[in-house]
Amino acid sequence: MRLRRHQDIAGHPAMQVRSLLRRLNQEFWSVDTAARVLRIPAERARRLVYALRRVGYVEVVPGLPRGTWRNTMAGNALANASAAAPISQAEADRVLNAFLIRVGIVNDAKTSLYSVGKVAVFGSYLGNQDRVGDIDLAIRLDRRPEFAPRWPEASLARAEDAENHGRRFRGFLERLAWPETEVKRYLRGGVRSLSLHDWTKEEPWLQHGPHKVLLEDGSTPSPAKSAPQRCAEPKTGLHQSHSNTRRASKRPRGCPSDQGGPAPRRPDWYRLKPVPFPVGTSGDPPLNQISE
Repeated sequence: MRLRRHQDIAGHPAMQVRSLLRRLNQEFWSVDTAARVLRIPAERARRLVYALRRVGYVEVVPGLPRGTWRNTMAGNALANASAAAPISQAEADRVLNAFLIRVGIVNDAKTSLYSVGKVAVFGSYLGNQDRVGDIDLAIRLDRRPEFAPRWPEASLARAEDAENHGRRFRGFLERLAWPETEVKRYLRGGVRSLSLHDWTKEEPWLQHGPHKVLLEDGSTPSPAKSAPQRCAEPKTGLHQSHSNTRRASKRPRGCPSDQGGPAPRRPDWYRLKPVPFPVGTSGDPPLNQISE
């Protein structure tokens, strides 16, 4: 799903609605909570919530006290929607391959409480158009069995370590959900054109819609459909420049150029090399090793 900045949803600015649904994702909430998140009067928040109910983005939670709300599947999709400009198909391939590299890093990081069990791509990426609005990915995060006997303690320890590094949490439920939130934030990598969805919530629809499974239960990730092979990036971290030393080439030795000309300009995200999944360095037991 892609938003336009000046778009309205249920008579309200789309970006404001997305902000609300994003903050309340995976939680039960009330009209007062919505008013507090958006910093608007309660009556205005009530009108917004009922307007979102009419268009199918929120619903009353059955079996809970009156006035308890939650996002619907469509509401969570809107919460993940991007307002980024469309990108080319070739750039989308590179973004997706970089994402799959981060998936491998998470699955190799034994200090992560979750591993990525499934990745499927759907939406406009599977089409034949030259420009892609969003790269929609349905992912399934699996709890690592070694943390199962002490899962609440492990989750809170992870949140406490993150809090020690400056993160703030609004409540107990947000602290418990931090290990999952952290993995999703790392996987997204700050790339605006990536839209991550929960496989368990999207599965009923995806079973009857076009999608492509890229990874399932530890298999080797399938590459993007048309991504070209590229040479490894040169190591620059220890390079020292000298006035009488020839500047190091931006292209690694042995990597062919495009008919001898300069390499095409790469987008900003491409220059960001994959970083390890965050782990602590204090020598604490494994449950306390993960940091922001």
